[in-house]
Amino acid sequence: MKNMYKFLSLILIFVFGAVTSPAQPTCDNPEVLIQDDFESYNLGALGPQADHWTTWSGDEGGDEDGLVVNNNAASGNQSIFFQGASGGGPQDVVLNLGDHDSGMYLLNWNMLIPEGAKAYFNLQRSTIPGEEYAVEVLFDGALNLGAIFLNNDQFLFPFVADEWFEVRFTIDTDNDRVILFIAGNFVYSWPLSDTSTDPGTLGSAFGAVDFYPADDTHFFWVDDIYFAQIPAAEPGKYCYMAETITEGTHTIDSIDCFGAGFTVRSGGQGLAGRWFEWTAPNDGIMTLTSCGNGSDSRVWIFSGDCSTLQIEGVNDDRCGLNMAGSQEWASYREVMVTAGETYLICWDDVWEGDVPFSFDLSFTTDAPADGDFCQTAIAVNAGDTITIDQINGDAAVAGPNIGHFGSSTTPYSQSEWYSFTPDANGLMSISSCGMTTEDTRLWVYTGTCGLTSLELIANDDDGCDLQSIADSLQVSAGTTYYIEWDSEDTDAPGFNWTLQFEPEVGTQETATLPGSFRLSPNPATNSTVLTYELNTPSELQVRLFNYTGKEVLNYNSLNNTQKGEITLNLSELPQGFYLVQISNGQQSISKKLAITR
Repeated sequence: MKNMYKFLSLILIFVFGAVTSPAQPTCDNPEVLIQDDFESYNLGALGPQADHWTTWSGDEGGDEDGLVVNNNAASGNQSIFFQGASGGGPQDVVLNLGDHDSGMYLLNWNMLIPEGAKAYFNLQRSTIPGEEYAVEVLFDGALNLGAIFLNNDQFLFPFVADEWFEVRFTIDTDNDRVILFIAGNFVYSWPLSDTSTDPGTLGSAFGAVDFYPADDTHFFWVDDIYFAQIPAAEPGKYCYMAETITEGTHTIDSIDCFGAGFTVRSGGQGLAGRWFEWTAPNDGIMTLTSCGNGSDSRVWIFSGDCSTLQIEGVNDDRCGLNMAGSQEWASYREVMVTAGETYLICWDDVWEGDVPFSFDLSFTTDAPADGDFCQTAIAVNAGDTITIDQINGDAAVAGPNIGHFGSSTTPYSQSEWYSFTPDANGLMSISSCGMTTEDTRLWVYTGTCGLTSLELIANDDDGCDLQSIADSLQVSAGTTYYIEWDSEDTDAPGFNWTLQFEPEVGTQETATLPGSFRLSPNPATNSTVLTYELNTPSELQVRLFNYTGKEVLNYNSLNNTQKGEITLNLSELPQGFYLVQISNGQQSISKKLAITR
């Protein structure tokens, strides 16, 4: 049937003359080349039903072809389904995009990979399958990790299995650049002329996507294909065309069209952005602000290059309405910078992209204020009552919570930073409960200072009325824990809070009694189950000791037993660390138990 479509097209061109070249694509009217939601197809083999779908070998309608199904879909009722076999394939499905070596393009689709399954596709340099691989991408639903294969190397990125997500390419053949977004988030950018393995010879060009379920672990759906030519890249529209700026005031006429922001919304156009770069003359603090303008805006600051952007700071909705002429939803962010390093700056806006606004970039070598940055976190001691004078630090991580939000105020603004490094293993508790009437919010991290290098281990909002608590966190000796108190309000009032620490003392595990046992759950709240198995039957005694070595529970002797389980009632014991011991009177085996409330 596809050959018939081609034959009819040739007849029409012969009879009516050459087709007039379409007008150049614009922001409002991109040239849509393929838009396919699979709703118009019959269930079964895809290739014979659509001119832009085929197989690696060119044989259509058989086992190699894609299958239109109605058992899952991102939109409507139908999608294309892929499932591999133990010997490889046999499906090997090609989306023919046409040969392109000039122009700017968007290519995206939705994808669903079940938990534990895998998926694979590659971008072909031309419409001839196998002539040259531009990039290969593998998804592992067991690990929730994907891998990009380029230049005999790989780059890993996260994704979420069991959920539909968008795969989106922005492809600039004229400037030899590809940008990949997964689920709306920037993942990686690279030269289009790169190849996955061998050196390329076809240059900055592309022609097809190959979906290949390589073995029986591959199992996935694809829906909502969108492929369009868009306006050519212009200075400032994309990271790799960032405009160099210096300190001072800069005006952005609009943020619209197809400029690639750091995050994008699903669908054809996505989110626009306007890019700048600035090099720090010395170590110090860079400040970016659009406060005082009447436009909504958001700002991102990155280190690194356009291939692997590292977030140094982001802000949306920081500015207060009490500032003359300012929108509450304008942006303000401070970032500690290093001499000689170039920083990339992206302004984006999904709300008022066509409204012009200005922003200021300023720089100071003044020492940063204590507590205003993670890097200047104030060290605190266990048992202290700490007073926050005011929440006015403009280096919040707060979660991190970054993305598109429906509320008028996004949940990150200003914060104050503290740190605690225990000298022993133990339980750490942080609380503002009963110490203030202010609405407080709390975040606790490990790792190193940096928006993407901190690991969130606990957070709380309104855990006790409007106040916050992180109770009985297991912490390790020598590890620094960063504590961030933040607020959505500008220059919010301060308050008091406390940090308590209970060291783990006198709970050393022993194992002289031949056998094993385990405690589940551990940490426990009101009870835990002790499961034991010994090498020989014995008369046993089970005892619990607190961190001072005092016996707090003693279960009756177990007569001539070798294997079994006991439920330990912990409801009357305070939270903390304990030692659970099984003994035959001469030998014992013991394990640590943590009780939390």
